[in-house]
Amino acid sequence: MTPERHQRIQQMLDRRQPDLTVCMEGVHKNHNLAAVVRTCDAIGVSDVHAVWKNEQMRVSGGSAAGSQNWIDVHNYDNTEDAITELKKQQMQVLVTNLSDSAVDFREIDYTKPTAIILGQEKFGASETALEL
Repeated sequence: MTPERHQRIQQMLDRRQPDLTVCMEGVHKNHNLAAVVRTCDAIGVSDVHAVWKNEQMRVSGGSAAGSQNWIDVHNYDNTEDAITELKKQQMQVLVTNLSDSAVDFREIDYTKPTAIILGQEKFGASETALEL
């Protein structure tokens, strides 16, 4: 590895955002999680949390185009366990939601450690996630 490449990798790692994470709830299609993993890698999010519909689904080797080598994916069987873990890390837990009670994303204080829960592809966020 050239010194320039090593320096570039170090610069990217220094820009990571350890106080921002994403949680995909009820993942139905692993390529959707892979797309989120790639996006997180691009913006410096180092951890992604995934609540799987069943244990047979996981990010496959090539589906995240190598991003899975840089992103830690934490797997859960249910939303409650994921939220409990995120709160243990002192994160404010936000849930994406298109309802009358939703808050504009620009009104959130992102200077706090933040976890954003993205609902299931077909049905959105579960009642469990919304009842935080």
